[in-house]
Amino acid sequence: MADLMEAANTFAQDLKNQNLAGLMMAFTPTGMGQAMGLQAQLQASGQPADPNATVTAVAAGEEGALKLVDLVFKGATGEQTIATKWADVGGSWKVDGISLKA
Repeated sequence: MADLMEAANTFAQDLKNQNLAGLMMAFTPTGMGQAMGLQAQLQASGQPADPNATVTAVAAGEEGALKLVDLVFKGATGEQTIATKWADVGGSWKVDGISLKA
């Protein structure tokens, strides 16, 4: 099985770079639905994505069988954290939950 933090860092880079092909492969159906809601929330905020932002994946604990990882984006407009929940699906780590952290 792939390493969770490796998978989370790859996902974070795909998210930052808007690599839709990579992102589509990373979600469970539940995670995909939440991602669509998050996308609408981010667009409504009116804050443009910062292509020069740095992103770091930080282990944030467990919730039952799910592993929690925060994706911390730091850029010119400040810092933003996206909380993710990861599930082991057939030996691959998949995003089963995603939300903007307050």
